[in-house]
Amino acid sequence: MEAPSDMKNGAKFKTNKHGFVSVVEYYNCYTVIVAFENTGNIRAISAAKLRSGIVSDRSIPPESIMVGEKVESVKHGWLTIVQVESENIVVLKNEQNEEIRLLLPAVQKMKDKSEEMEQKKSDSSVPASLEQLTKRNKKTRDVNSIFKKVFTDYGQ
Repeated sequence: MEAPSDMKNGAKFKTNKHGFVSVVEYYNCYTVIVAFENTGNIRAISAAKLRSGIVSDRSIPPESIMVGEKVESVKHGWLTIVQVESENIVVLKNEQNEEIRLLLPAVQKMKDKSEEMEQKKSDSSVPASLEQLTKRNKKTRDVNSIFKKVFTDYGQ
């Protein structure tokens, strides 16, 4: 089968989390062999996932994906994840570039808490029901009544 023009051998695609991959061989839309540029790891993926960037490098531990993320600590303020050491120690830097070492579960808890706060902020602005969507506040009713009065009194 002839490969599409964007899936030729050597074509490069950017992934969401693991840098660039290059196409090694195209069999069909369900099987595309790719190689990660930074690790050299080779794996098969579908063409749709490759085009959208949803390709993960299985040779990299999932904890290292967290590098570069920011979390908020009550004690230390905003921290940036610099490195994941061994299996459960995370190296972070605060705003003064001081290194702080924390356990992975503690960092995960802070990360979950910050995601939860973001979700609450986004949920509060979106109406939860049809009644809330159509609800008008007092100010809107006052403005509408003034416009209605102006339009009815305009011709008189």
